[in-house]
Order: sequence, then structure tokens, then C-alpha cells
Amino acid sequence: MSSFHYRWVARAAVLLLLVSTLAIGLIASGVLDPRPAGTLRWQLKERRMQLTAQSREIIWLEDQVPAAPITIRLTAAHEMGEEDIGYGLVLGDETSYLAVAISPLGYLAIWESDGTVDSYLLPWQTWPHVETESSPNELWVDIVGNRAAVRINREWLWEGEIRNSSGKTGLLGESFAKPAVIDFETVELFAENDA
Repeated sequence: MSSFHYRWVARAAVLLLLVSTLAIGLIASGVLDPRPAGTLRWQLKERRMQLTAQSREIIWLEDQVPAAPITIRLTAAHEMGEEDIGYGLVLGDETSYLAVAISPLGYLAIWESDGTVDSYLLPWQTWPHVETESSPNELWVDIVGNRAAVRINREWLWEGEIRNSSGKTGLLGESFAKPAVIDFETVELFAENDA
């Protein structure tokens, strides 16, 4: 190999090393991580839900949801009992809400409900970023106007229009078989304004 080719290959290798180091540094620093909308407005910690067999329960939280844009983050895990369950967040009110739920079996779903009928925006399906068994999962919902974006464990999942983006937020649990216990570790709401 001529010295010209050797210098060219050496320079390309150094450039590739510098670009790779810069990319790794950016990823490790968190610069590219998603950011919640605004500042933390309220936080709820350590809430448990005991589900009866074949039931859906919603615990509506007392804190009102401010005007969008907002971010709601939930960290929760299956604690014990039946694993054929779903748990997650709801946004709206008793008559109309958006629900984002995951299962410790590796499934997830997004739907809107009018209180009696569920209209699935994303039907129950497996997704590789859902932690299984009793490992905690983070559900992240961004609302801007009538659009929602959903992340599971910081990985983008879905984005689309929703009917109800105001009201309250709640904790959802649903058993498809036997009783179970869900540990809702934290719920955080971020907003850009106090409206």
C-alpha cells in the first residue's frame, strides 16, 4: 500500500473515531433524551391498587390537569397475583377518557372510552420495550392541544389525535382473570403554565 493510501486510511479512521466518540458522548449525557413539557406541577408517590377478578378499576386523582401542553409520567409495576392484567394512566373524566395501559406479559394498548365502549387507537399487542413480570415500566404521555404522544420506558410508541385532553388523570387497573396487586410508584405532571 502506498504512503498516500495509508495516510488517507489513517485520517478516515481518526475521523470515524472522533465522530463515534462525539455520538457516544451526546447519548451518554442525555442531551438527546425526551424532555417533559414545562416544570413539575404535582407528584404522587406510592399508591397500590388491589384488583378483583375480571374487573376494571380507575382511581381518579384529585389534582386537576392544567391546559396543554402537559406531560404525565407514571412509573408502576405488577406487585403480585395474576399477570394477565393491564395497568396504566387515564386522562379525561368518568364519561370520556384516553387510556394507556401495559401488561406484565409484555403487551400494551391505547384506547378512548365513552364510559361504556372502548375504541382502540392501538389494540393490545406485544412491544419489545415493555418490561415483563414485576419489573417497573414508565408510561409517558405528552398532550399538546388535541394531540397525544405516548412513550413506554422513554421509547416512542404512538402519536395521534384524541377526543378528550382535559379534566383529570387517573390510575387504571384491569384484571382479565384472577385478582392482582399493582404498585403505582410515582405519577408526575409537568405543565408550561398554571392555566
